[in-house]
Amino acid sequence: MSAWNSGLARTALVFGALAVQIAVAAPAALAQEYPSKPIRFLQGFPAGGNADVLARSIGEEMAKKLGQPVLAEARPGASGNLATSEVVRATPDGHSLVLITTAHVISPALLKAVSFDAVKDLDFISKVADFPFFVAVHNDSPFKTINDLIEHARTKPDSLTWGSAGTGSGQHMCGELMAYTTKVKVRHVPFRGDAGSVTALLSKSIDFIVAPSTVLVGNIEGGNFRALAISSKVRAPGLKDVPTMAEALKVDIEMQAFQGVATTKGTPKPIIDRLAAEVHAALAVPSVEKRLRDMGGTPAPTTPAETAKFVEEQVKRWKDVVTAAGIKQE
Repeated sequence: MSAWNSGLARTALVFGALAVQIAVAAPAALAQEYPSKPIRFLQGFPAGGNADVLARSIGEEMAKKLGQPVLAEARPGASGNLATSEVVRATPDGHSLVLITTAHVISPALLKAVSFDAVKDLDFISKVADFPFFVAVHNDSPFKTINDLIEHARTKPDSLTWGSAGTGSGQHMCGELMAYTTKVKVRHVPFRGDAGSVTALLSKSIDFIVAPSTVLVGNIEGGNFRALAISSKVRAPGLKDVPTMAEALKVDIEMQAFQGVATTKGTPKPIIDRLAAEVHAALAVPSVEKRLRDMGGTPAPTTPAETAKFVEEQVKRWKDVVTAAGIKQE
């Protein structure tokens, strides 16, 4: 090799090494500068609901450590997908977050037109919480136990109506899972949120509802409703006399709604890791944990990798359930 060619080779190696150093240093430098402006924290449901309260509670604590405001914004619509689609299209710099819910993993199975891939088009940061659902009837209902209700549905298919917070909601799919697992047919009546289904049950225009404890406890304690079963693996601390679906029905059934945090695909890993650490720290604050438990939830922080795996598994699970149950896409 000539001296000239040898010099070129050495120059190329130097520039190559420099490029590698820059590539490695750039994300770290970006993470040190992050955040450089207020962070938007979108959630896809009406202001004042559980998702909104949780986003604000976590965001307020994260802001204290990040040194920038974390602004909770409600973008209700399309089962939460409206907020998610906005974050999918954002700049991947960690300044746009979204609170994902159970609807995020159900939508691919139920909805034909979703503008993003629920698994591939986001970077996942952490799970936040798990929320069980209750099956409840009016206190005047003849059904004293969940077994009474299921037996009636089995002997008289399609004779019972039940309400949920809407098609594609976690409440909806919990009811569908119960019906599919116990091999009964009941008629679903979707409402725009839990308030609608609660009102319908109060007026006795439906036979039962599937809903979280936050919208049921007042009516249970007031003697209007009776909880028949809970969808989690264990009984609720505040309603220990209510059996789990699995123990009462002697079937393998368990479902909990979840909430988690995600951001735009392509966000540098150091920023993802920083955000995960701050979400976990926020969940450990006693006032946040208490608020979460008062809402009927259980803190459930996970690593970014664990969160991504969980979302992928849940998307597959609900596609399998919807296909096996013969539920039509909308």
